[in-house]
Formats: sequence, structure tokens, C-alpha cells
Amino acid sequence: MTTQKLYISENDVHDLMDMGGAIEALRSAFREQASEEALNSPRARANYWGSRLNIMSAGLKSGRFGFKAYAGTKSPTVYHVMLYDAALGHLAIIEARRLSRLRTGAATGLATDILARTGPIKLALIGAGEQARTQLAAIAAVRQIKSISVYARNRENLMAFCAAAAKEFDLDPHPANSGEECVADADVVITATDSQTPVVQDAWLPANVHVNTIGANAANRMELETSTFTRARFIVTDDVDQAKMEAGEIINCVQAGSLRWENIARIADIVAKPVTRGEGLTIFKSLGAAIEDIAVASAIYDRALAQGRGQVL
Repeated sequence: MTTQKLYISENDVHDLMDMGGAIEALRSAFREQASEEALNSPRARANYWGSRLNIMSAGLKSGRFGFKAYAGTKSPTVYHVMLYDAALGHLAIIEARRLSRLRTGAATGLATDILARTGPIKLALIGAGEQARTQLAAIAAVRQIKSISVYARNRENLMAFCAAAAKEFDLDPHPANSGEECVADADVVITATDSQTPVVQDAWLPANVHVNTIGANAANRMELETSTFTRARFIVTDDVDQAKMEAGEIINCVQAGSLRWENIARIADIVAKPVTRGEGLTIFKSLGAAIEDIAVASAIYDRALAQGRGQVL
């Protein structure tokens, strides 16, 4: 396969990468990380004139490495991945808004596949924004969904999401009237919100549920109560070093002495050596790690080359 420098657009990413491919790209990268053949650097943030620049980088066993950059400004956020090869140099610039949603969903899919009960599940989804759709796609890729309940504060957005999900995934989503109603009797819960305070109370959650909390990635933001973390049988996150800066619920628990960082597992470790399923609540605290971006970006680049997609630089 001839190597080319490519500019890969959002439309290209949409056509080239599906959720199944993203999950497998992450599975491979996390296995490499578990054996210290892949590296991840936590997100760095810098503030400039009221805007925030975010940069995160990682490298894979293949010799490919790179970074994702995105800025929070008054304009809509634009995401880009720069992909390199240790022997060949610069490979690609990839527009990465959809890529970011795919890799976040794929991480949820992997964690759910390993930690959640097997067989058909009852799914509860808190949030109806752009990330919610790829979260649902990820669960559908690893489990049969026998029922789904969805809750969002904006009723109009909630109903629109349920209608779209019914059509795309051949499901009959139930638009819940509250978060408590939404999570009742669920086997798997996803929180995908921008809330700074818990959207699910600990008392609402079933005893043996698996929870994916993916919306809060700053120390001052929480989607779950700290008591949910302290009673969890198992807690896993993308990157423990990054969690020490961004996982608000865990940081608060550690500071209170109710958790220790040694008790928090990396997703890489449970991909390499899956844990035994058992009774009790489990949590995947998703922060979004660069190794996920670079793994999916690398797979997108290979597919672009094979299919003649992307603009040659």
C-alpha cells in the first residue's frame, strides 16, 4: 500500500469508520498499552483570552503517534488529529469531531462488554445530545438491547432523540419523566451530560448495575454521587494519571479517604485480562484518552488509503 499524506474530512470519517471498527481499534491499542507497547499522555489544557486549548497525545506499537487538538471558544468547537509515523513522518490531518464521538462510544462498548451482565439488557441513557447516539450505537454493538429508557431535561430534545433512535436502531425507546424513572431496573446505565452536579442519585441505582459515566471530565464536574463510587465493586477508567486531574467523583473520594488510587483500574488492564463478573455495581469512568483518538485515527488512515479517500497533501 502506497503511503500518502492525506487531509481526511468529517465526511470521509463518517464513510470510513463504523462503531465495530472503532471498538476493535481500541481493543488492540489497549492490549498494547497493557504490555507497555503503547503510550498515552494525559490531556493538557491552556487558557488564552477566555478560550481553552486542549491537547492530548499518544503512540502505538506500530510506530504511529500523534495528537488531538481542540479549542473551546465562542464558535463551535473544531477538532483535529495530527497523525505521524516514526519512520515515515507526517501521515495525515484528520477532522475529528465524529472521530471523538466514535472513540468515546467505543470505550463505553468495551467496558460494557467486559463488566456488564451477558445476554439481553435493559439500558438506561441519561442525556440526548450528540454523544448519546454513539453511546447507544456502542452498546448495540456488544449487547442485545431488550429495552431502553431515555431521560433528558429538555423534553423536545428527548422526544427527537427517541424518534431518531427508534428508526436507526429498530428499538422502542421509552422517554422517561425523571432520572429516577429512567434508571429503575436497568442492567446498564449511561450518563452523557454536561452537568456539573450529579444527575443520578445513588439510591436510584439497582444493586448489580453497570454504569458508564462519560460526560464529566473535569475535577469540578460530577455526574454520579461519590457514594456510588465508594460502594462500587469495581471501578475502571481510561487513564489513571488523567483521572487524578479530571475525575471529580474519584478525586473527592480519595481526598475523603474512602477510595485509593490503587483501587482504580485502567481499561487497558481489563481488556488484556478481563475481570470475573459477579454481584455488585461496576463503573466505567470515561474521560476520553488520546490513545483512543490515535488508535481510531490510524485505522481511518489505513481505510482512506485502501479506498482512495481523503485529499492528498
